[in-house]
Amino acid sequence: MAALVLRPGCRLDGPALYRHVEQLLPPYARPRFLRLQERLAMTETFKQQKVRLAQEGFDPARVPDPLFLLDETTKAYVPLGPALWEGVLDGRFRI
Repeated sequence: MAALVLRPGCRLDGPALYRHVEQLLPPYARPRFLRLQERLAMTETFKQQKVRLAQEGFDPARVPDPLFLLDETTKAYVPLGPALWEGVLDGRFRI
């Protein structure tokens, strides 16, 4: 998973981000999940709070931030909602 903060007034373009990631990263290094945040949570020493993010996971029912999933079939990052989440859990949607 990657946590992103968008510039004010910008929105996530799933297909464009997929193309960008596809050009720069090998398949094993591409983030399968994206989490959009208002700001990055930092420690007192200006490090990201990655442990907290990892503990929260990527269940859309538990995470308040918008989540996106890398969809190889549509070649885009798509919103991760409850239906898609259930598909991931029961194996209908492979990551």
